[in-house]
Amino acid sequence: MNKLLIQALNKYDIDSLLHVGAHKGRKEVDFYQNLNIKNVLFIEPIKIFADELYEKIKNIENFSLLQIALGSKDEIGEIFIADVGETDSSGSSSILEPRKSNITFSNKETIEIKKYTSLDIKKMDCAIIDTQGYELEVLKGFEEKINDFKFLIVEFSTVEGYIGRVVYKDLNKYLNNKNFYMVSQWKIVARLFKSNILGSYGDALYVNGNLVSTFYKIYSKIKYRFLNNFFSEFLNYFSKIHNYKKIVKKILKI
Repeated sequence: MNKLLIQALNKYDIDSLLHVGAHKGRKEVDFYQNLNIKNVLFIEPIKIFADELYEKIKNIENFSLLQIALGSKDEIGEIFIADVGETDSSGSSSILEPRKSNITFSNKETIEIKKYTSLDIKKMDCAIIDTQGYELEVLKGFEEKINDFKFLIVEFSTVEGYIGRVVYKDLNKYLNNKNFYMVSQWKIVARLFKSNILGSYGDALYVNGNLVSTFYKIYSKIKYRFLNNFFSEFLNYFSKIHNYKKIVKKILKI
């Protein structure tokens, strides 16, 4: 997500940032400070993570934290907390029920879920949404205020690793309908032939359609509607090992 944020900063000034699903803010706090972002609001519902993050930001001017989750309606809910293994996988915690995988979820926590529009938040330039499958619900809760953002950086997946998770094509279609268009994406193809829990996943940078031309909107819709099809996944997957992408491009003279 950091590279995508820098890409957005290269296009427009970003003075304020909303980070939804901040976890412990391990790298983000220093990173946002170094970028001189003037106003940062972190959203993190899990108490132990929120407490750790608060200790990092409590003395930083204009950095703040809300210990809640964002969603499509105001309610009390539960979040599945991922267990910490040899590599800290606790960032996989989600409001959605996880499918069976090598990550275990032994505990749940009762949390408060609020719509973005229910909160008294001043206009933000950019939102980063990393909520392990709950991204669409967060976006729905933005309601008309989604138009206030210049950029959105959203986690995506091509498979439903959590029950009810929005998949890439539906997420992209929803944002296009809300006048947001993909600029670029960072993607990993974990499994070429998708299973219930493994496919491709990553982060995508979207720009407010009011900031780009009609031509770019058409270009973006065409390009990113098909970027995650099997052929592009094949190139992405095998280029890591044999650099097939360059070979194919050379043959096709792209």
